[in-house]
Amino acid sequence: MRNRRAMHIIHTSDWHLGQHFFDRDRFEEHEAFLRFLLATIETRRVDLLIVSGDIFDTANPPREAERMYYRFLTRLGAMGTCSAVIVGGNHDSAPHLDAPATVLETLNIKVVGALPESAEEAVFHVPCLRDETDPGVWVAAVPYLRDRDVRKAVAGESFDELSARTRAGIRAAYTEIAEVAHARSNGTPVIGTGHLTALGSSVSDSERTIHIGNLGSISGGDFPDTFDYVALGHIHTPQAVGGSQTIRYSGSPIALSFSEASQPKEIRLINTAGGTLTQEPIAVPTFRPLLRIKGDADALKEALTALEVSEKGLTPWVELTVKGSLPSSTLNEELRTLAGEHGAEVLKVGLDTSGRPSAELAPGDLSINELNPEEVFQRRLEAYEGEVPPDTLVECFSHLLTLAQEAEK
Repeated sequence: MRNRRAMHIIHTSDWHLGQHFFDRDRFEEHEAFLRFLLATIETRRVDLLIVSGDIFDTANPPREAERMYYRFLTRLGAMGTCSAVIVGGNHDSAPHLDAPATVLETLNIKVVGALPESAEEAVFHVPCLRDETDPGVWVAAVPYLRDRDVRKAVAGESFDELSARTRAGIRAAYTEIAEVAHARSNGTPVIGTGHLTALGSSVSDSERTIHIGNLGSISGGDFPDTFDYVALGHIHTPQAVGGSQTIRYSGSPIALSFSEASQPKEIRLINTAGGTLTQEPIAVPTFRPLLRIKGDADALKEALTALEVSEKGLTPWVELTVKGSLPSSTLNEELRTLAGEHGAEVLKVGLDTSGRPSAELAPGDLSINELNPEEVFQRRLEAYEGEVPPDTLVECFSHLLTLAQEAEK
């Protein structure tokens, strides 16, 4: 009897197609990543691609982002050897993802934008298209769980009660789906998905505060043992959860904020040989460098003058942070011109405000456009002297922000 071929599976997430970085689009970088991903699928003979949410950056992505997405899926389907499972994230519009699901199934692409009405619809078998003797894998496709998916509103409940019921609802959803997967799999590997924040994971500035903090966050131990691997999305830093190497975030394939500039990016390659899943990271090339430089005016000029930019890659984008007084318009223009002369583009010139309370900042020291909603709230909280614990206020604000963002979809 010949040796049975193992399935090869790629786990990726958080593409954020259509993202605008300040006022620049990321189409060139995303196109480069998708070409890299297709080439990797072909050269590594990948049988299944799992994308764990946030395919798009907004619920109504630019048309070019949609074209890019469907071109990729068409090329993947044309290979005829690789299936795909795509689940929705908090940035995605679930109806938008689900709309073409029936058509995409003809390309062996399964899309689950919203949590299905029954657990049975969230669990399905993915065969190995290259080898019909391979048992394939089962996938428990859990997308981002919205508030309405995991609990019903209860009048008069406290925030602690709301938080506890939300976590319990998430665990119950996973338990129900895992039971179906266990009953169907008959010893075949089962892969679960998710798009949320697991307690203890490391986040960067670009993650939207949904399921962050205690509200809606679950621990690695809350995922059912039925899953041989849990392919997570939402956190942009690749990492294992709770010390378990089989519960992982693949991270975003490109840096989505300057805070991710130094983070290595990867996709995960999973192998089913022998029925025991093994895995390895595959590094994603840096298609456009993001650079963060901090110092006084002279140090910044020196750093920009010393830049060595490759002619083959995309133009580096730079964030400059000036120590000392607020950068004048003259210095701002001088730094931007100097960067351009050395092959880079400055997207932001800011002031180092570390160690300075918000109350001490002059009105012109910091633009509100440089802050996200969470940072604005945090600065307002610095002056708060009420009786409610600040951590509780942060969680309440996070929940309200979540509801407001979901209402946009």
